[in-house]
Amino acid sequence: MKKLFYLQSLVILAGTLFAGYTIFGDFVRFFQIEGTIFKIKDCLIPNPVTTPCFWGGWAFLTALAWSLFILKMPADKQKIHQKYLVLLLVAGTIFGWSNFGLGWLKFMANEGRPTIGCSGVVVANPFSTPCFKGSLFFTASLLTAWIVLKKQKRLTS
Repeated sequence: MKKLFYLQSLVILAGTLFAGYTIFGDFVRFFQIEGTIFKIKDCLIPNPVTTPCFWGGWAFLTALAWSLFILKMPADKQKIHQKYLVLLLVAGTIFGWSNFGLGWLKFMANEGRPTIGCSGVVVANPFSTPCFKGSLFFTASLLTAWIVLKKQKRLTS
């Protein structure tokens, strides 16, 4: 069971690193254009704190911390916390796919021509956006956490 908990944390870590890398790049690009990271209104591109990537990154970081705490918990507490972690990842997955869906609809409404994507950059293909890739990481994290939860239920039944 311990190996599954480590695998879960590893998959969530991958999503956290991807989100962190994307958010860092968004801040660098924003700073290069605006000269500050504190401007929110009247920006050429969105401030990263106003983008779905930023908030998805926080969800990944929260899930990572939670998965690491679950690793250290006594077995009797792991099950309930694993259930809550799964719920957090369900919310993150819905959030990610909803944002990707909105970007895809925007792209289609523009008749397949490049549009501004979720990170404030021009997108020629919605499947190359951070929202799409982040949604895949959320889905993989959710599936891993769900498998851990099901395995826990089988072992304690």
